Amino acid sequence: MYIQRPLATSILACQTKVAIIEGARAVGKTSLAHNELESRGFAYYSLAEQNTYDYASRNLSEWVNGLKLPAIIDEAQRIPDLPLAIKERVDRLPNTGLQIVLTGSASINRKGLEGQDPLARRSRRFTLHPLTRREIVQNPGSIVDDLWEGSVDHTFQSDVSRRDLYDLVALGGFPQYALGAQLTSPRERYLSIRDDIDGVLGDTILPGEQLDKTIAHSVLRSLLGLPGGILKVSRIANDLSYDSRTISRYIGIFERRFLIHSLPNLRLAAHKQNVAHSKIHPVDTSFSCELLSESGKDPLSDPALFGEIFESFVVNQLVAATQWSYHLPDSFYWRELGSKPNEVDLVLVSGEELIGIEVKAASKIDGSDFRGLRALSSDPRFKRGFVIYTGNTVIQEANNLWALPVSALWEKGAFMEPSKNTLPDQAQGAVASP
Repeated sequence: MYIQRPLATSILACQTKVAIIEGARAVGKTSLAHNELESRGFAYYSLAEQNTYDYASRNLSEWVNGLKLPAIIDEAQRIPDLPLAIKERVDRLPNTGLQIVLTGSASINRKGLEGQDPLARRSRRFTLHPLTRREIVQNPGSIVDDLWEGSVDHTFQSDVSRRDLYDLVALGGFPQYALGAQLTSPRERYLSIRDDIDGVLGDTILPGEQLDKTIAHSVLRSLLGLPGGILKVSRIANDLSYDSRTISRYIGIFERRFLIHSLPNLRLAAHKQNVAHSKIHPVDTSFSCELLSESGKDPLSDPALFGEIFESFVVNQLVAATQWSYHLPDSFYWRELGSKPNEVDLVLVSGEELIGIEVKAASKIDGSDFRGLRALSSDPRFKRGFVIYTGNTVIQEANNLWALPVSALWEKGAFMEPSKNTLPDQAQGAVASP
């Protein structure tokens, strides 16, 4: 079963000669390429196919120049010099729109001659995340645009129970699990997820990247066991008895392999940003649920654990949807300095506007749950704020503050007048011939 990915519309609408689609292994990049790009006339090439890889590695320039355009190159990260060869070809093409799509199960090399990205100003990068619930139920549009511009329906009600919600969190969004792959029990799913993680850590996804599987497992378990936590490298280093530089290096590997993603703190100046100040989320909550289950922990009966993993679930629904949003916001969290700081779990920033999203794993809320959003509203860019919670009804706290049941992120009817914004030129979806 294939579900149409709204990201494909954004890819086809981009005005650059090259599009780069990155994302975790088995997240659906190849399926998107086959189902939504080949039908638009793209020729498909895969560097996962050994004969193709061997020939392209030995004769890179010749192979790239012989590609039938427009073209998809799958698993493009396997050849580090490929972006430079692509640059040389597309620079000889007229400005004819999208011609080459690169996909990668790890970040595709951004460095060429003199350390510069060869495809700068020639490409646009996209990240394909695991399926969101909104994609799965096939509710069109981006929830990000609805939160930004939509008119909230105050009569909306949710009937998702806490048990059902946790099942969705544990299921996650990888297509083979979320779309009912032939796994008949949660235990079988957990075992399959564990094998997938082992495979990602054992594969040579990026050429020349050195990885000790034992260290990698230890560091990853520590990160996945605290979803939504602010990264403290020194604490992990002390707990695991490794050097802080080693921990930081492995965190970088996990981000490049799309096992985790990080949110920087909007409160900190750009020059002070580093991964140590970031909030770390699993790329899919099924990873953390598998780890917690294996450790004998049950988030459903532990309010603190449930709150942490629920936050990651909500963040993942929204960060994924930024990719096909009209507003195309950048993602942050916000936390003040001090011993009792105000904090907002997710802040989306687009131009001179931002919206804040606070996540509460509670079925009832009161005015105190809006504290962080009220503090954030002193930012002149603040437009709207939402508390996403596990209750059943919509609550309006102020003219620009609401509490929404979590199912409003994917169910139809939560917004009476969803945003009518469309991506530039998305209706055309055409790819010019070179």
